[in-house]
Amino acid sequence: MFLSSYVPLFLLLAYDNRTTPEAWISLCAVSVVSTIGIVAVFWAYSDDRGPRVRVASAKPADGEVLAYIGTYLIPFIGLDLAARDEAIMFIGFLFVLMVVYVNSNMLFVNPLLSAAGFHFFDCQDDTGQQYHVVSRRQDLPNGLVFRPALLTSYIRLEVVRDEFKGDAGRS
Repeated sequence: MFLSSYVPLFLLLAYDNRTTPEAWISLCAVSVVSTIGIVAVFWAYSDDRGPRVRVASAKPADGEVLAYIGTYLIPFIGLDLAARDEAIMFIGFLFVLMVVYVNSNMLFVNPLLSAAGFHFFDCQDDTGQQYHVVSRRQDLPNGLVFRPALLTSYIRLEVVRDEFKGDAGRS
């Protein structure tokens, strides 16, 4: 999941390092494998339903994706992976970032998910429990009842193959 959030960067770096076959092949392979991986995870959860949630409040968290792109991706445009020191620095940076990313529950702050039409919300249910919700819904209005899959205690995922089928008010 972590690597899939960097697919756009890896593809840009692959293009930039296209004259270095090892870098080009490695970056393209990581991009393909991580994209397949995230698609597989979403497919696996596409029919899962978690406990019933009634939204008490929700606010979009899509802005985190833009901060993420500006802060972490742009400095690496033009990185020469044929230069051993730059490649080691890049791999080290990705490792440190992965630790922060995973420990910060930011697994779904991901440009690929945004491109696929998913939105990110900070949500509180009517019992006071707070979650991060990933959904294709444009909004999570107060009072909405839905059953997103429970990935962790704090991350909910709503992937519905048939795009909601009018279930916005059903439990």
